[in-house]
Amino acid sequence: MLFDLVGSKIMTVYVAEIKGRGIAAFHANNGSDAERLVRDRVFRDDFMVLATGGLPLWDGVTNIEVRLARPDEEVKWRASRAKAIRQGNIEEDDVEWIAFLVALTDRRNDDQSGREAHRSMAARRRVPI
Repeated sequence: MLFDLVGSKIMTVYVAEIKGRGIAAFHANNGSDAERLVRDRVFRDDFMVLATGGLPLWDGVTNIEVRLARPDEEVKWRASRAKAIRQGNIEEDDVEWIAFLVALTDRRNDDQSGREAHRSMAARRRVPI
């Protein structure tokens, strides 16, 4: 597991997984905070609105599992976050970045987002994790 420091915090990356597939990587202080984030209504709403391969990321019923990110997933999250900082999309001390690990489309407007990473609506609203 890789660690980065933001301020004096060690950053641990977790993954929301559905049916054995890593969907989104994100930072949380601990496993309880990671579980709390994926149980958040706004976070789950994002999973039902965003799609991959024409299907929603989440059907509203299947369990969303939380686990520590594998090294390759953690690297993707860190690279995506670093790019967002370079482009001025987030501040360096902003740890609420969520990197989607699958190609995305937004079913509301059929937006093709590719493998881009985004802050979820939960992160934009600063929902505490």
